[in-house]
Amino acid sequence: MRWVARFYKASLFGSMAKLAQMIERHLAGVLAHWKWGVTNAFMEGLNSVLSVTKRKARGYRSTTHLIAVLYFTAGKLRLPQS
Repeated sequence: MRWVARFYKASLFGSMAKLAQMIERHLAGVLAHWKWGVTNAFMEGLNSVLSVTKRKARGYRSTTHLIAVLYFTAGKLRLPQS
C-alpha cells in the first residue's frame, strides 16, 4: 500500500494545495456569503443582459449610440413613441 501513496502523492497533494490556496484567496467572499447571503448573481444577470444588447447593437455607428442603448436596457427605460 505504501507504493500507492508514493505513486499518487504528488498529484493528490498538489490538487489539495491548489484548493487550499483558492480558499485562502476567496475567504472574504466565502465568509460574506455565509454571514450576509451575498452572491454575485445580480451582476452575472446584468452582464448577460448587457452582452445580449451589445450583440444586437453591432450595426451602430458609434460607441455613443451603444452606450445610450445600454443605459436604456439596463435602466429599463422606454423610448417615447412618436
